[in-house]
Amino acid sequence: MTKPASQLSKITMQISIPRDQAEASITTMQRRMLMVPTVYFLDICSISHIKTYLATKNFKDNHHAESIQALQGLDLSYNKISYLAALMEKVSDQRSKFSVSEFVTEARRDWDAIGSFFEQASTLEPWNFVAEVATNLFGTHLEQSMPAYLAFLQFANDQGLHNKIAEGKRFKMAQVLCSKALELGIITSHPVVLVPIACVYGCEDAKRVMKFAGKPENFNPSNALGDIQTISRVTGMMTNFVQQAGANGGPFKNAKFITADSPLYNMLRYFTMQSVITTEMPDGAAREFKVSVDAPGLYPDLFGSDLKPKDEKNQKELDELYKLLGAEFPDEP
Repeated sequence: MTKPASQLSKITMQISIPRDQAEASITTMQRRMLMVPTVYFLDICSISHIKTYLATKNFKDNHHAESIQALQGLDLSYNKISYLAALMEKVSDQRSKFSVSEFVTEARRDWDAIGSFFEQASTLEPWNFVAEVATNLFGTHLEQSMPAYLAFLQFANDQGLHNKIAEGKRFKMAQVLCSKALELGIITSHPVVLVPIACVYGCEDAKRVMKFAGKPENFNPSNALGDIQTISRVTGMMTNFVQQAGANGGPFKNAKFITADSPLYNMLRYFTMQSVITTEMPDGAAREFKVSVDAPGLYPDLFGSDLKPKDEKNQKELDELYKLLGAEFPDEP
């Protein structure tokens, strides 16, 4: 994890532009952006919205309407729609009640819905590929460390994180979580650790993503993990692959993740992927992700309205938290 700028906030520029000129510029830029061939990775929530809309051609609420209208805006002939992110999330659900054949049938319904909804943009993955992935990987651990991730998230839930943690106990809880992560072989700068600790420090989006429960049996760690892994799978590995291929002459120059899940969408804004390093191994591939985080967004209890630590006490706690999480600090100029 790379520490943001020294002031721990983003720089906001304010420029005065006549209203009509500003609106014209924004419209032009939006049109230009839409002209760049792009792969759009849909999540489960977006596909659920599509299926609901196709069944009735009506919107169930304003959020559903906004989601569908945004998806319709992507329906351009030079774009591709990918089902892979949603499929990987569904494949990873360890509590799924489907049999393999039922799961493949469900994947077919999703894939067909994408094809029916988008009239010009086509689906990136052919059905034979989707069926093979759904059949071979359903119920398996896509990543070697998934059992450890699931055990860690269940442990985090069982610490009572569905409740607000008192100010004097926040850092101690962060230490407990990091100690458990290291015991399970998880580095403390991994998003699977950062997101639960964000709950400790008052991040409402993190709480909505985690869905911690008072009763351990009511918590679904694989559901929470699916959302967390979006940070590395989609904003890291998948989009990075598309962009690198585009830079080397591939047909698509950009890739974006589309979600109708507002908390997840907000969470993704707190992480910026810096680099992805892939190392081929005899039994697969190891990938190292380097990300920078928006500290005021993830740990709001430590910051004031100016996006700076509230006082010296909070600054000290933030510094200790950075050390605990294994943050990398850039060299001073």
